[in-house]
Formats: sequence, structure tokens, C-alpha cells
Amino acid sequence: MSLRAVVTLAAITAVAAPTVARADAVTYQAAGSAPAADADARTRALDAAFASAVTEAVADLAGKAARTQAAAVDREIVRRARRFVASFAVSREQTVGAELQLEVAVKIDRDKLAARLVELGVELRALPPPVDAPPTVTLPSALVLYRVTGAGPVVATFGDGAAIDAPGQGALTAGLARAGYRTTVGAAGGPAPDDDGELPLDDVSARALAAEARADVALVVGVAVGAPGMVRGTPLVAAPVRAWLRVVDTASGKVTIDAAVATAAWGDRSELERRAVDAAAAAIARRAFGTAAPPAATVTGPPLVARAGTTVRFVGVGAWQAAALVRIDLTASPGVTAIHYAGVASDVVALAVDGSTVDKIAAVARATPGFAAKTRVEDGVVVVRVKSIDAPGAE
Repeated sequence: MSLRAVVTLAAITAVAAPTVARADAVTYQAAGSAPAADADARTRALDAAFASAVTEAVADLAGKAARTQAAAVDREIVRRARRFVASFAVSREQTVGAELQLEVAVKIDRDKLAARLVELGVELRALPPPVDAPPTVTLPSALVLYRVTGAGPVVATFGDGAAIDAPGQGALTAGLARAGYRTTVGAAGGPAPDDDGELPLDDVSARALAAEARADVALVVGVAVGAPGMVRGTPLVAAPVRAWLRVVDTASGKVTIDAAVATAAWGDRSELERRAVDAAAAAIARRAFGTAAPPAATVTGPPLVARAGTTVRFVGVGAWQAAALVRIDLTASPGVTAIHYAGVASDVVALAVDGSTVDKIAAVARATPGFAAKTRVEDGVVVVRVKSIDAPGAE
């Protein structure tokens, strides 16, 4: 043990001697927000929530004594709140106006925080003795082993240089919360993940990392963004993206969930890859954990309608792939003379079909395999509201 560690330990013992034993970690409910238009809005909102939680923890541990070193506490603790976060779970995420708002359950490592307060010269206060309370219910934990490829350098939540909040990770943690799991952290250090294979880890490796992190399951997710290309008939660029997910039980090694999706994103090149990752993560989370309805598509101006022919409008996260599947079937349909893309906007794709009636086109859309949707004719437009895309290779 180093001399500094001995001195620090002695200081903690001397200051905290009259107090009762503290728990290793305590969970605080915190809120954070950031401008929704920012590219890193979720990360900034999380940082705000972490700062709020650690501020509450400082008040619990030191009370008014923290004011004697207010500047140091702000600089070394509040502004570096992530250092004291043992784990977190986003319980609510919504966009209100131009602001992204998060509600987060943040588990703070109070032993680590207490040690840093003592190093800064802050006197800890005695905590009241614990009162009898009903036992708390501990949710099963999940270690997220998530990797994104094809969107620049490989990004992962594990290994050397692990990201604490990778693109699309929010949708996965929200899905875990819906399924009754809490997110745990771990698997930091070691070699950086490569870009081989659909999933970043095999079941054996995932199970070993989950056991090391003392997690009940390992959530293994791979997202791969394909090469972007022009959307014919529009000035927009589209990027295909696939995602694969497996949940591995740590104790038994059994795979409890196995899912895959394929979708796409389109729009401006500057944000295309990030949008593709977000779309794939949201789609795979819904497919694996269900219950949450997809966000309503936002369309600038009136709903997309073809200038000529019959409009077939696809709405939802899987709109791009569903449109491609229906387009293939319509091409082989008797009477159809031409099909082209009428436009795209957010999670909406519109086809223009010549040479067939609205009812016949709707019948083809309903019969096309590969996705689940509700298809209706609304004001002369065939509207296909996509619920889910079948896994690649599914019968």
C-alpha cells in the first residue's frame, strides 16, 4: 500500500470514526437535460444528472462542511461526477420542446466519494443510525456489451477505451428497464474490440465478462452500418444498417433472447451514420424487449404524396426495408408499368406506382412477407404502418 493511501485511509478513519458504517453505493434519483439539437445531447443530459446525484451525495456525507471547500468540491467532484458513478439506469427519456430530458437512477460509490472529500479537506458528518425498513427489491442486472461498426472508428462499451454512452446505447438501456433489468458497468480495460463478425463477443466470452462484473445476464449487441448511397429520385443519401442482439444468462449460459433487424436511415450526410445507429438500436430494443411504441414519424410539410400515380406511404422505423420488399413484389405484379421513390422524410418512405388500382396495390403490400404492418387505404393513399421487420433469414 502506498504512503498516500495509508495517509488517506488514516484520515478517513479519524474523521469518520463516530459514524456508522456506510453502504458501498447508494442510488439517487436525478434529472438531467440538454438541447435536443446537440449531437451529444444524451451524454450532456446524463452528465447533468450525474452532477445532480453526486451533489446530493456530497450533502449527505458532509452537509454544510462542504461549503468550506466549495470551489474544490465543484472542480474535483461535481464536474467529474462520472468518476463516482457505480452504475445508472435511465427510467424516463423524453423530448419537450427543444430539450431532451432524462430521469436517471444513479448509483454513487460513496466510499470513493468520501475518500475524495477527505483528501480535499472536507470534514464528514456522522450519519444517523439506520432505521428498520422493509427489504428493498433488487432488480436483476445486465452488463451491456455493445459495439458499433461502419460509422467511423469502432465504438464499444467494453475493452480498452470503452465508451460510457455509445450512440444508440440509450435505447438499449431503456429496453432493459422495460424488461425489468438494471444496467451495470464493467468490462473496462483489455484489448480494444475489433470489427469482425455480427456480434462483438461469443457467448462464452460474454458470460465470463458478466460474471466478472457480477451481472445476472450479458446483453450482447452488434450494430453494423453499411455504405451509404443516393436515394433514386431524391437528393438524399441513405445508409443501410443491421443489428444483432443476444441475452446470455450468466449462471446457466443459456441464451434467453436472440434477435436481429435490418433497417436504414436517410438524410444529410453529416448525421447519417449516427441516425442509422440510433434507428437500428431502437429497432432491436423494441424487437427484443417489446412494449414500447415506436415514436411517431415527423414529416416536414404535408404527408408525402406522389405527383402522379398511386402513392404507397410506409411509416415507421422499418419503413425503408418494407418499401424495398413491397417494391420488388409490385414490380412483378400484373399491370404495374412503373415504380419510383416519391420522397423520404424522417421515418417515412413514399413510392409512386403507375398502372394499377389502389385496392390491388394495397393487396400486394398486405401479402408481401418480411415485415409486420397495418395497411389501409386513406384518402386514396396506401398507408403501410410498419410494426417490425423480420430477422434476416427468417421464414
